[in-house]
Amino acid sequence: MNKEAAKDLNPETYAVQQIYALRYHRFEVNPYFGLTMNDQFVGHNGPGLAINWYLTNVLAIGVNGNWYAGLNTPSDFNFQTSRAARIGEPITEYQWNANANFTYVPAYGKFSGFSDFIFHYDFYVLGGVGAISTRPMAVVDPDNRSFDWKPKLAFHVGGGLRIFFNRWFAAMAEVSDYVFFDELEAASVNRDRPQDKSTWLEGEKSFTNNVQAQVGFSVFLPFSWEYRLPK
Repeated sequence: MNKEAAKDLNPETYAVQQIYALRYHRFEVNPYFGLTMNDQFVGHNGPGLAINWYLTNVLAIGVNGNWYAGLNTPSDFNFQTSRAARIGEPITEYQWNANANFTYVPAYGKFSGFSDFIFHYDFYVLGGVGAISTRPMAVVDPDNRSFDWKPKLAFHVGGGLRIFFNRWFAAMAEVSDYVFFDELEAASVNRDRPQDKSTWLEGEKSFTNNVQAQVGFSVFLPFSWEYRLPK
């Protein structure tokens, strides 16, 4: 015993803490508002909702959707450009967007703020596929042209940050890119057949990235859980 007591001891102690906000087998309900980031000519802003189910603590499946109808706004930059150059820039408006997604949480941690308050956070990335309904806004020949809504295949990629205020409520910020091929209004007018719908669209579809910033909050259900530790 005296020989063992004389050995040097390692003063460092390592402790593994339980995860503050467990995600495993919980629903995440995430209302948010999206703001257009990359279109200088028209804004596609609107509310959205995401619902996710966590299969593991880091992997979830879910759906999300955005509503744009009535909220599309041509920018002042578009108005000034069209007036100065006397040409109309083909623009489109969005009606709705819906996607099925996979979400992965690669990292989470904590930081201190407001003196001694500890905030817990996580980063997540997501990807999925869905549809978006759009139509051109008639700016070249609005007197004769009127377009119908059409759904298009869309792909969704993004990533975001959640900051937890307790074990079930968090603020979130996300950047998402909705990728699809859109139809644009033809820049020229057939003077002989101005009402011929076959002349209203460009021949080739436009590869479109709708990048939007999404800010909102997340509610995890159920509100509480019980850790089950090995005996």
